Amino acid sequence: MKKLKTLPIRQILLSVQPIIFLFTSVFLARSDVRFFFALAGLFIISTILLTRKHEKDTLRLFAYTLIVLSCIGLAAASILTIEKIELLKDKNHVTSCSISPVVGCSPVIASPQASAFDGIPNPIFGIFGFTALFTAGMTILAGAKKMARAWWLTLFAGVVFGVGFCMWLFHEGVYEIGALCLYCMSVWMVTFSLFWFVLSEILRQKHLKIHRKVDEFIIKNRDSLVIASIGLVILLIYFRWSDYWNGLF
Repeated sequence: MKKLKTLPIRQILLSVQPIIFLFTSVFLARSDVRFFFALAGLFIISTILLTRKHEKDTLRLFAYTLIVLSCIGLAAASILTIEKIELLKDKNHVTSCSISPVVGCSPVIASPQASAFDGIPNPIFGIFGFTALFTAGMTILAGAKKMARAWWLTLFAGVVFGVGFCMWLFHEGVYEIGALCLYCMSVWMVTFSLFWFVLSEILRQKHLKIHRKVDEFIIKNRDSLVIASIGLVILLIYFRWSDYWNGLF
């Protein structure tokens, strides 16, 4: 009989981390949005530490990125769905991210914009979308390295739709409703980051071509583009309520 291979502790940790994060953030730590962000930060850092020196396969690293970011988005969408249900049950329910007059989920969740498609709460679409991305990441890790071009373009099309939808939600929440939902903000940041990761990967595999120099720039500066996107979101939020933020110090 062949001896079964013993999985290294590193691989076991990488496998169980997503489950632990989802369970902990949705079922145990959703009472305070700060716990959610702390757990998300630990999840990202631990994945970087576990893969940085040991994982050299670019496609597998991409898969881990898909899994981590989709798990964060999935957790945020799930918590928002639960908060929506709680608000429907009790109009006086205080959401877990209601921290101040500016930072609060309730006005956003209760707004018409929070159910943009025929009355269906937006987080439901987030749950479906991030689950699909999580499945894509797991598919790659399972050994499916030769997916068809149509598979990659469909994945990218879904992310592009998510980016467009998040841009609209950002505008509505920040500039029209006038409230900052931190769970929503995490979804925006995750979606914008996924856009650059997915785009750079399909350009690297030559499933899509824009222009040789543009392609090379995006692939080479992917991480900088991710940071710039997140930085832009933070800057716009800062300038929207600059008087309030400055008054805190």
